[in-house]
Amino acid sequence: KLPPPATAFNDLIDLDSLPLPIQQVRIVDIAANPYYWVNDSQLFDARTGVVKEGILKNEAIAVANRHMKEDLIISKVEKIETTGPHHEFRGRPLPAYAIHYDHPDELIAYIDASSGIFHRVRHTSWRWFDFLWMSHTMDYQGRDDFNNLLLRGFSLFGLLTVLSGFLLWGTTSPTLRKFKFKK
Repeated sequence: KLPPPATAFNDLIDLDSLPLPIQQVRIVDIAANPYYWVNDSQLFDARTGVVKEGILKNEAIAVANRHMKEDLIISKVEKIETTGPHHEFRGRPLPAYAIHYDHPDELIAYIDASSGIFHRVRHTSWRWFDFLWMSHTMDYQGRDDFNNLLLRGFSLFGLLTVLSGFLLWGTTSPTLRKFKFKK
């Protein structure tokens, strides 16, 4: 569904009352409660200033429900601590909650377990895209490096093939033979 509208909160504490220097801050709505996500590392209740050590399963569900369509049914919720190089949530902050939906597209919503931020939704079409992108870039590890040795080798081979085609055409073309220099 469309991104949810921003929520307005009242009675928030002053950022100066937080016990650390602030370089960046973001207000996060977790189950209709405001939190400060400070320096991409700590979560504070925006009304009391109390440090919150991550979010709970029911809070992750509330965050997902705010971003997902209302008629979807949750089939499973899991907290992921590690991912492999081929996991669809690779390269993102962990731990995270993976909320699986009972849907033909195998929808999975990912919520950051430390900050409560909704990260992304993965589905069957995206997984096909990811596979095809990996095949296109020929990066079978991380899928994002299209400047790898295998791709460079194929590019060089393609260039040599084209150049040899021009050479073959030049040496066998009847049209070019007409223009040979006569003695």
